[in-house]
Amino acid sequence: MVRWHTWIVSALCLCLLATAPARADPGTARAAAEQGAQNILGLLNDPAFKNPDTRAAQRQKIENAILDLFDFEEFSTRTVGPQWRQFTPEQKKDFQTAFTELLRNTYIDTLDAYDGQQIQFTGELSSNNGTRVEIQMDFLGRDKTYPAAFRMLVKNDRWVVYDIIIEGISMIKNYRDQFRDILGKGSPDDLIRRVQAKAQEQLNKSKER
Repeated sequence: MVRWHTWIVSALCLCLLATAPARADPGTARAAAEQGAQNILGLLNDPAFKNPDTRAAQRQKIENAILDLFDFEEFSTRTVGPQWRQFTPEQKKDFQTAFTELLRNTYIDTLDAYDGQQIQFTGELSSNNGTRVEIQMDFLGRDKTYPAAFRMLVKNDRWVVYDIIIEGISMIKNYRDQFRDILGKGSPDDLIRRVQAKAQEQLNKSKER
């Protein structure tokens, strides 16, 4: 079972670059991340996020920022791995839609548990050509500090997030291991149905809270 802090760290990391520049500039990736963190934490600390009457609108702002930055096509391709080539164009589209819903229903809902935790940036690793960057950070919880990092690449002249590392565990690898097991016993359609069902399960859980 995934622990609570893993979900909220991942959710915050997904939000951090909400204000990253549209044009890629590897030399300023960390600066963009730090500015994005300040802005998104401002949204989380805004009384509107705690007010039941305005929470939905505030959450929508965060969700829109995530969907604008996170490259779900890239994420889908990497999580499925080599077997992605076996998917038809329609299956790829259906999987990406289902997987986007799963991530949205899982991580956005977790942001409701935010209670003043902070992010401290600790380092940056860049590829030789500057097109891939890993931003390293510490998530400062109430009783413990959790190391985290997110990885970005340049795609279509934009920075996009393609992986998140929490306590040394890659989100892509975690999902890929699960999907490999499903695809090993079934078809792409089986995987799509499983992801759709899990996305609906997460949505139902959020409605019950």
